[in-house]
Amino acid sequence: MRRRSILHYLLEIIVILGYLVLGMTIFTFIFQKIPVDKIFIGSLVLAMGVLEFVDFVTWKYATKIRSMQSFVSAVVAIALGFVLMFVKMEPKTLCYFLGWFSIGFSVVRISTASINLAFQPLINSVRIVLSITRIVFSILLLARNINAINSFILFLGIAFVMEAVILFVEFMIHRYQRI
Repeated sequence: MRRRSILHYLLEIIVILGYLVLGMTIFTFIFQKIPVDKIFIGSLVLAMGVLEFVDFVTWKYATKIRSMQSFVSAVVAIALGFVLMFVKMEPKTLCYFLGWFSIGFSVVRISTASINLAFQPLINSVRIVLSITRIVFSILLLARNINAINSFILFLGIAFVMEAVILFVEFMIHRYQRI
């Protein structure tokens, strides 16, 4: 295993804190009973895209693996986040966009995690399981629409916090690993 630089540690910490902050923000919104609107959903999709992009840069820098599907999904998420925030649409249409986006985003994460499973098996196996579960929740969101939005958003919050904790465990393992 090669020696890691300060930039690599910094990128990993940014990803960990990003997922933790995003998950805790979702919990705050849900438990404060703040209504889910287009600004909230657009910001959520935008933040997911930014975190996916930083994760892509981290993987590219750390292992020299370039996952183009991850890069494309990050760019699409960022663009869709801006569109969802600034274009006026009905809540039902917003739920359809969020559901289909989440299914596509999860498929990309499953394929990327499957490719990188040999490098970091713990986080990538958790990402596969969370992405499959996200697909199930997305299908429920598409079927039930507005009635399922709060449970879908709550699941995303739990998934982001779980991913942050697993990323922190992986970070600590790699930080103090001796070879």
